[in-house]
Amino acid sequence: MVFSFQPDTISWKWTAIGQYSSKSAYAIQFAGSYCTCNSSAIWKAKTEGKHHFFGWLFLQQKIQTADNLMLKGIPCDPQCCLCDQAPKSAAHLCLQCPFAQEVWFLVHGWTEGLIAVPSWDAQVGDWWNDAMSRATTHNKSHFATVLLYTVWNIWNERNMMIFQGLAQSPVRVLSLIKQEMAVRHQACVARGIN
Repeated sequence: MVFSFQPDTISWKWTAIGQYSSKSAYAIQFAGSYCTCNSSAIWKAKTEGKHHFFGWLFLQQKIQTADNLMLKGIPCDPQCCLCDQAPKSAAHLCLQCPFAQEVWFLVHGWTEGLIAVPSWDAQVGDWWNDAMSRATTHNKSHFATVLLYTVWNIWNERNMMIFQGLAQSPVRVLSLIKQEMAVRHQACVARGIN
């Protein structure tokens, strides 16, 4: 440790120049309390409203996983029902869980590498921003559509396991993703919607 005879100074770490301002103090109160993801692609995705809404909640990590239920005082099993290896959270359930990883691997193959498999330690906001940064302006809507249908169907698989005691394979979940996308596409074509 090096000692100095210079007088100590106070620096405010929430501004670039290190000086306090009431504006920076006000802004820091809300850090982490709202979504910092680029969520505009959710609303432009070619999905149904329920997928948009679910995606919005997912990006904010507000879906009803064990971590959120326990914060509300609702008793539940904290372990992931798909892998029984880790506590349930939005990131674990839809991105990190070995079951989810298998689904993402199948989606990666189906999209011919367009959609990447999330890293085993992926966090929701970082994953979304990274995935959307790989999309071009031309295919951003398609990217978001595939991502939303995938997390939605992983979520539904978890719900079927908890509430109905039914388990499906990752291959079956991929088949459901494809079916939902095909039905939506057919409905839009029949109505003349792009």
